[in-house]
Amino acid sequence: MPAADIAALEHAARVPGVRLIILTDRAQIDRVRDLVVAGNDAQMRDPAFMAELKAWLRFNPRSAMAMGDGLFSGATGNPSLPDGLGRRAFDAFVSPSAENDKYASQIDSSPGIAVFLAEREDRAHWAAVGRACQRFALMATTLGLKHAYINQPVEVARLRPELAALVGAPGVRPDLVLRFGYGPTLPYAPRRPPAAVLA
Repeated sequence: MPAADIAALEHAARVPGVRLIILTDRAQIDRVRDLVVAGNDAQMRDPAFMAELKAWLRFNPRSAMAMGDGLFSGATGNPSLPDGLGRRAFDAFVSPSAENDKYASQIDSSPGIAVFLAEREDRAHWAAVGRACQRFALMATTLGLKHAYINQPVEVARLRPELAALVGAPGVRPDLVLRFGYGPTLPYAPRRPPAAVLA
């Protein structure tokens, strides 16, 4: 990946109170991959996590548009299915080993990982991380890059210290993790219009 693109991503994501660390070294990316797989494995074996994930999936465009939220299966490269068949397929084919292999393969093909950390653990700084991430994502899109969240090492609390140490920020809580690189354009997940969620 061109150094100029990395510099543009870093510049775009500059927000006070937020630290962005971009990893392009393959050994470091491999270590993040291992943390993502460990976190994913833990989540996939948690019945409550799996129930919530399944509730947020939208298996076809009609369901996605009717609900106006959630994760449209097409946005992850999966086929469109009727709701009932989609739920059965999820139960039959989504397993820890299959998902772990998928994440490992995706990260192995990614030239970069972005880790966002806030200076403090409070709402104002978490919102600042969101702004930095949004700016990163917009610049990535401008540069023709794709990106995807790989937040498992943040969501599984026991993995956070290892991720923080890996990126050279021991004692700081990582907040968001993205992989980025070149890839096909997939359908976007639907979002409700602002007027539907803001009073």
